[in-house]
Amino acid sequence: MSQTIHNGSVELYTESFGSQDAVPVVLIAGAMAPAIFWEDSFCEFLSSNGYYVLRFDNRDIGRSTHFPQNAPDSGIELPYSINDMVDDAAAVLAALSGQPAHIIGHSLGGSIAQLFALSYPEQTRSVTALDSPLLAKGNLAYVETAPEITEELWSVLMANPMYPDLDRGGPEFLKIWDYLNGDWELDKDMALRYTEAIYATETIGPAWNHMNVQTGIRDIWEELSRLNKSLLYIHGEKDFLPANPENTKKLAQSLGNADIFILRGGGHMFFNKKIWEILSKKILRHIQQEQNQ
Repeated sequence: MSQTIHNGSVELYTESFGSQDAVPVVLIAGAMAPAIFWEDSFCEFLSSNGYYVLRFDNRDIGRSTHFPQNAPDSGIELPYSINDMVDDAAAVLAALSGQPAHIIGHSLGGSIAQLFALSYPEQTRSVTALDSPLLAKGNLAYVETAPEITEELWSVLMANPMYPDLDRGGPEFLKIWDYLNGDWELDKDMALRYTEAIYATETIGPAWNHMNVQTGIRDIWEELSRLNKSLLYIHGEKDFLPANPENTKKLAQSLGNADIFILRGGGHMFFNKKIWEILSKKILRHIQQEQNQ
């Protein structure tokens, strides 16, 4: 079921799966990613196991409210902060359920999920952050990534331009998705459907706002270590886009209240049905354990 809800003047496009009376799960996509980043099969798997699954287009993406784009170092004040995006997720939950929820986010969405738990602890059952920087200790996870890996990553991204039309942009995106899929075989049909959805919802274009809000994220390690919530960090073994997976593992272990799962051969994106099967079972186990405590 789809509907549009509001956080003040911001419209947020949402989709839901399952019974509204069930325990909610809020899915938060990353930068430039529309709600359909979260595969239907994943949403249906969780809902079939007794959860009310909510996914939504972040502001500036898809069918939600868009803002003027500001390039880095433009001197123009950003139209919103990451805390506003946290409040968007809270507005979605309040409008569609109101019960405390399991909060799950990918990349930028994982950062939002962690901040959500600190801002709205009474509305948080657990947190799962996938391929997201752990917001701790000065973001050391960024610092220790080998320079040659960073250079390779950005060379791939910059070599395949994001054209404004699907005919030219589609093939370039598939090259990027293949690289960001890690060692797993790229399901081209899945990747193409996602790319077509990006263009169909006018997601493509400058993404400076989503990139820029991340510069305002504070170090929250101490706050997370005191948080009485179940935390799960999932990171692809071959994903160095948001953070070094080994450092994310080390930092997550230092929290004391967090579990870590490294997806062998995994990249930043999940264009493979087997990946989604693995993640679905791992996440379901995590949220079920929280409810059984």
